[in-house]
Amino acid sequence: MELSERKQQILKAIIAEYIRTAEPVGSKALAALPELSFSSATIRNEMSELEEMGYLEKPHTSAGRVPSHKGYRFYVDHLMRRPEVFPAGLSDQTALMTLKEKELDRLIQEAGRLISSLTDYAAVAVTPHLSRVTIRQFELIPVNDTTYVIVILTDANVVKNKLVHTAAPVTKEQAELLTYVLNQTLTAIPMAQITAERFDVVRRAAGLTALLAPVAEFISELIEDLGSQKVFLEGANKLLRFPEYHDTSKAQTLLAYMSDDKKHLIPLQKEIDGVQIFIGAENGENPLSDTSMIYAKYGIGDIGQGIIGIVGPTRMDYASLSARLSGFAKGLNRLIAETFYDENK
Repeated sequence: MELSERKQQILKAIIAEYIRTAEPVGSKALAALPELSFSSATIRNEMSELEEMGYLEKPHTSAGRVPSHKGYRFYVDHLMRRPEVFPAGLSDQTALMTLKEKELDRLIQEAGRLISSLTDYAAVAVTPHLSRVTIRQFELIPVNDTTYVIVILTDANVVKNKLVHTAAPVTKEQAELLTYVLNQTLTAIPMAQITAERFDVVRRAAGLTALLAPVAEFISELIEDLGSQKVFLEGANKLLRFPEYHDTSKAQTLLAYMSDDKKHLIPLQKEIDGVQIFIGAENGENPLSDTSMIYAKYGIGDIGQGIIGIVGPTRMDYASLSARLSGFAKGLNRLIAETFYDENK
């Protein structure tokens, strides 16, 4: 059954009032609003019908109503103004530009910390799945004849390095030959194609050297590391400022669930298109079913996409927060492109 224009106006007003006050909304309070030109009796009848239809709920301790998860979903899908760049977005971008991290994981974690500070909500930052990354360059730097630093630069300008100790001495000439063969054989191809068979080519061309095993092990670690997504949770304690989490037991259960395995915070619908909102049970049957999550995607060119978002009670200002997150994600895209991604490669 479709909602009449009047029911939509009343539902929208209830959600706005509840977001503002955190108190159940009654018909008298609504009748006093200038945007509603209906009598208190008419509003009361419409609220009863909205409750029967599942868009409102009536707390036991109050005569007023609060929006249900279904009500919020209808609001987000049909009544909310669509996200545009937050009016104060310029200040957000200025804050973003203070992030000078050259390590991608650290930059994403700092971005999560920043959006938590800007919105005063708990924030989730998920690194991109970089399975399509290719290696641009290898470098083997000698410390002494049994100690080397392996440096790998990817096409996303992600630099990884590892200090290794060899079981036997390695000459400068052996290390230089292995470096040359690695750069000729294992660069400019998807890392998923660096198989044991391909590494056998390296072994035959470079000869047996004590550096081969540490290099192979580091490449294997790098493939696993870049193929998995890291999840950072920032500002979780900010949830405690909301009346919904003044119940200590409820708050502790939620915070423990979020902290114990942060992969719980990756949305069930892993592919995010623009800005998306997940309300209540849409987050799964778990302590997050009483929260809402707003997520936006960011990316590193065509190499991979990550997610940044906020978590809070279902009583959110969805329009404002969606707009702010949209602008923030666009700024993060630009920052990542400038910091890591060479468009002219």
